[in-house]
Amino acid sequence: MSRMPEGRSEVIMEHRTRTTGEEWFMSADDALDKKVVNPEGDDIGEISDVRLAFPVGRVEYMVLKYGGVLGMGAKRFAIPPEALAYHPGNDVFVVNIDKRRLDEASGFSEDNWPREADWDLIRSGRPTTEPPSREEAEAVARKTPPPEVVTTERVETRERPR
Repeated sequence: MSRMPEGRSEVIMEHRTRTTGEEWFMSADDALDKKVVNPEGDDIGEISDVRLAFPVGRVEYMVLKYGGVLGMGAKRFAIPPEALAYHPGNDVFVVNIDKRRLDEASGFSEDNWPREADWDLIRSGRPTTEPPSREEAEAVARKTPPPEVVTTERVETRERPR
C-alpha cells in the first residue's frame, strides 16, 4: 500500500447538490438584445427572439444570435430557456455552451425555424457553479423538477494521525 506524503489528502468522494425550481420573471422585451456569455466569459452573442409554443402557452426556446457583422451573416441557435442563468449584476445571460461548438454548428435560417430547442448545444457538467448543466436544465424543464440535482460526487481519504 502506497503512502501519501504527510499533510496531503486524496479526494475520493464528496456529494454536492443544487436546488432547482427557483422562479423569477422577466418580460420578453427585457430579454431581447441581452448579451449572452459562457462560463469562461466568452461573448457568444445576444438574445434576438423568443419562440412561443401554443396551445400550451410556454416559451419553447430563446434565439441566440451569434457572430456576423452589422447584423449580416449571424447564425441563430435555439437555446432552451432552462439552460440560461441571468446575472443581474452584469446584466447578461450565461449559458453552458462552448464557443467552438457555435463556430462549427450551422444554426438555423430565418426561413426555417426549428420546432424545439437544441439541447445538444448545452454541455454536460459545467466548469463553474452557474449556469446549469444540461442535466440540471432538463430536470427544470420537466413538469415537476426534483428538489435537488446531484452535480458532483467525490470521496476524500486522509491518512490517520498516529
